[in-house]
Amino acid sequence: MKRLPELYKNTNIRAKNNNKEVDYIKKQQKEEIIEKINSIFQTLGYPYNIPVKIMTKEKTYYTSLVTKNKEIVLTIDDDKILIKDIIDIIRL
Repeated sequence: MKRLPELYKNTNIRAKNNNKEVDYIKKQQKEEIIEKINSIFQTLGYPYNIPVKIMTKEKTYYTSLVTKNKEIVLTIDDDKILIKDIIDIIRL
């Protein structure tokens, strides 16, 4: 095989690690949000009596939670909110 001149050799042969930190931060934020939602549902009484502020990518909801599953949260106002879209949830 013919050897290529230095001009054509690829000098960027490092391992690619550029998205590990960003992915770790997103997973950590998602786990924090799931913990906050679970703490609301594990309190004494009914969760729909607890007012919350849910901030998502599109808008902010001032409502109460009714139920949840792995992917969505259902509010008392019949809004279905994806858990992956939730940025923060705050008890009022």
